[in-house]
Amino acid sequence: MLIGSNLFAQNYFDEPKLLNPKKNGPAIKAKFREEFVYEYKVTPGKHAVFLRNGLRSSDFIAPQLWLNIRDTVYPYQVDIVYSRYPVHDSEYKEIYPLLCNRLIHLFQLDASLNDADFTWRTILQTHIDNDEQVNKLFHGIVIWYRTPAEEARLNRQQDSLPISSASVQTEKNTQGGIKEMESTIATIKQENILSDSIKLALENKPLDVQKTMIQKHLQKQILKPSSIKLADRTPFEIQQYKRQINEFLKLNPFYDSVVWKVMERHPEWVDALVVNDWTGSMYGYGAQVVHWHINNYRSSGIRFLTLFNDGDNKTNASKIIGETGGIYSVEASDIPTIMNLFNLVRINGSGGDRPENDIEAILESIKRFPNHQEVILIADNLACIRDIELATKINRPVRVIVCGYIKEVGVNPHLAYLAKITNGGLYTLNQDLENIKLETFGVGEIKDFKDRRFGISSLPCKPKPIYELNFTKESFKTYTNYDSALANKDQVRQLDLKEQSIVKYPTGIHKMKQLIALNLSKNELIQLPNSIKKLENLKDLNLSNNQLNELPKGFVNLKYLENLNLSNNQLSTVSFYFISGYYLKKIDLSHNQIGSLDGLNQLKNLQYANFSFNNVTELPAEVHQLKRLISLDLSNNKLLYLPRTFAGLTKLEELNLENNNIGSLPPYMYRLRKLRTLNLVGNPIGEKEKERIRKDLPNVEITF
Repeated sequence: MLIGSNLFAQNYFDEPKLLNPKKNGPAIKAKFREEFVYEYKVTPGKHAVFLRNGLRSSDFIAPQLWLNIRDTVYPYQVDIVYSRYPVHDSEYKEIYPLLCNRLIHLFQLDASLNDADFTWRTILQTHIDNDEQVNKLFHGIVIWYRTPAEEARLNRQQDSLPISSASVQTEKNTQGGIKEMESTIATIKQENILSDSIKLALENKPLDVQKTMIQKHLQKQILKPSSIKLADRTPFEIQQYKRQINEFLKLNPFYDSVVWKVMERHPEWVDALVVNDWTGSMYGYGAQVVHWHINNYRSSGIRFLTLFNDGDNKTNASKIIGETGGIYSVEASDIPTIMNLFNLVRINGSGGDRPENDIEAILESIKRFPNHQEVILIADNLACIRDIELATKINRPVRVIVCGYIKEVGVNPHLAYLAKITNGGLYTLNQDLENIKLETFGVGEIKDFKDRRFGISSLPCKPKPIYELNFTKESFKTYTNYDSALANKDQVRQLDLKEQSIVKYPTGIHKMKQLIALNLSKNELIQLPNSIKKLENLKDLNLSNNQLNELPKGFVNLKYLENLNLSNNQLSTVSFYFISGYYLKKIDLSHNQIGSLDGLNQLKNLQYANFSFNNVTELPAEVHQLKRLISLDLSNNKLLYLPRTFAGLTKLEELNLENNNIGSLPPYMYRLRKLRTLNLVGNPIGEKEKERIRKDLPNVEITF
């Protein structure tokens, strides 16, 4: 009974860990989406129960408010509301016991609220000066819910479509998507960037049309760079720029004034290249850079500015390390272009997953502006670095300004790693952390931490290998030399032989019985031996960028594969393998000659699939059986339609159908309630069908 109960539980919090907040508090807090507000208020038109605790209490004053209705409503979000008070030396100390105790009391009240499908937020009320002020505010837990009628509208009646009935599910907010785009466009309209005539033209237009119109306007403005130096501007112009940036700061709040403080402490930083993470909560910090620059323009050492948004609306699955893009640069003296760039870069991006392409942005900026003396990275302490493996290519110190840093939580391990290997530093609100005492190993990992000035956060920045289930307690050396690996064949777990001009598959690999990750990408392989079936423990296989035109029959024996990359080969079929791909989570077959995906439905655990640049003409009707699929790229194929069963992919978030021959989408697409982005560029879709699609998918960012 206990085994079964734990196996199927969907709990978000491990309740035993709540009993030890000193040890587990930072990790528990990291599971929340943190937001800051002046004062917590109810969103009009929404339903919520307010369970008041008091400033430092975890007992509910009126728990019956929830117990009276819990069996008749559908909860979907939980907010824990408290105040950023008291603040000592400009820092607020997180009270983990209070957070954990409130969760314990909540789950004692209603255990069903410990749900992984809910949105979980901590809301900190700010700008509080005294006890009298803080005692007037609400502190406690807010449970957001939908009424039966609202839930019924969300879960439209099942019809004759041959898809198994879905159980009632709740929405889970994700970074980016339609809501972020709505907010971005609304904010841009409030700023003095658009003329009244453009604002009037935007009225009553669909969101995707508004986005395109604003993009074209901003791009046009940016093509007119100013040659006037900031120091040569008139006092009136300087004052006008200050008003613009002040307005931007009001509309884009931030946690602290770390950028201002650090720049004030370091007047010796001259000819500086500043690289800004320009996503989500980082807008306010990036604006601090320009605000400080304008207010100190006669002595400012900032010379170049780069903004990066992690991919210009790329799907997560299509983001390639070192080629993610979304990187924009400008001379720091050209304030008019910077203000337009602020909005263009954020409207061109749409969030996606949290990790960012910091290193690619730094390397590209150095290439664009070689005449600099300092590299300053404005970095999000809550975001890992997607391309940390490229950090060793940086050949100069990186000054990392750590935004959102809380002493009790610690520094993002990727940022500490970057500062260490580049001989740079970490800069917080009150500290300059240089000559960092730690040892690194592997890619972005910290081996030995000896620096007492700060701690390392528990943010899970270490890439989770697909094979970690069986080998969580081991650290594996990656062998890059075949002879060395063969000499240690019994110890080899990871073998990376990419870009070594290998023409014939090295059969000695089969002697490495413990091998779980094999990379043979970017070689000259024409075929694989049938004996590859001996690698029965293999979980990660990369054969991309070779010349393979078929797979051996023994390939079906690789039944424990979880990550398979066969992109950029000459394969015409792989369907025979699908029958053994039960554990496969990610597959990349892009840039091949595949015409059929028959049997695809057998990949029951598939989450990410890229079949772009092939000859696929249709999808199997059973495609709806891929119940865990999150991202699907079918761009640049020969699809004429999607099967009616496609609407059964209820977990799908990203769908790319660019450059096919699709004239219309099947009915019932509204069932894809988690869909966030849909790319239909390059398909012969008429205006009436576009309007129908927009109507059926009102919360999806659609590109035609």
